[in-house]
Amino acid sequence: MRAYARIGWVRKSQFRWEFFNQVLMDSLFYVSSIATFTMLYALGDDSASGAVSLAGWSFADMKVFLGMTFVADALMMTFLGQQWHFGGDLKNGALDSFRVRPGPTAFLYFYQRFSPEGLTNLLIASGWLVYALSGVVGHQVSGWHVAWALPCAIGLIAFAQVFVSLFYCLVELWLMNSDLGQLSSQLFTTMGERPIDVYPSPMARFLLYVVPVAAVSWFPSSLVLGKLSGGFALAYPLVLVVFALIVVRIFRIGLRRYDSAMG
Repeated sequence: MRAYARIGWVRKSQFRWEFFNQVLMDSLFYVSSIATFTMLYALGDDSASGAVSLAGWSFADMKVFLGMTFVADALMMTFLGQQWHFGGDLKNGALDSFRVRPGPTAFLYFYQRFSPEGLTNLLIASGWLVYALSGVVGHQVSGWHVAWALPCAIGLIAFAQVFVSLFYCLVELWLMNSDLGQLSSQLFTTMGERPIDVYPSPMARFLLYVVPVAAVSWFPSSLVLGKLSGGFALAYPLVLVVFALIVVRIFRIGLRRYDSAMG
């Protein structure tokens, strides 16, 4: 990881304009997401009750949800950006050099593109999350609750992001020349950027248990905001562990079947 980080900093020191553009692009994504929900809540303003919610999420709740989404996106860009190149590398036989190196192939491949601009955006996203939490601490949840729940939520985001990203690549690994990995990544990541409460119940369960993008933003946000029952809050991380074990197992089987660009 130290070597990958050093290479990443050296690379971006040579492409400074690219660094600036990437930070700007992600910052515009944050601004557009915040603006979208701000307008939605403003249009739904009810002066009589003074309370507006989307599927049970108040504007203060949604700010926390957006903060978790931004942090998850920045973590992916910082450490897992190589997943966007997996399909091309798979078809070109570029995985061979990683398979013969000592160490886990998935780790060596996916963590190779350390992104300083992603780390910069992670600081921006963390700043928004702290701001959003300041609006709910003392009103909806206690400071003690946030103190223990927030580290658990961030750890869960990092864990879920790794194995959900690996899951997307499984489609490419088993169905070469399909480009379904990129399609599934775009589709399910976009769906995960909304609280699953807005979806019909079957779709919400699908996003919880089959392609668990809800673990990247909805579950951590709900945990910090105290929206979950104690039993579900304890049991769902075990579901993610089972999901991770299955994904890793299938990925390893796929690697054994892979035979360079002719596989």
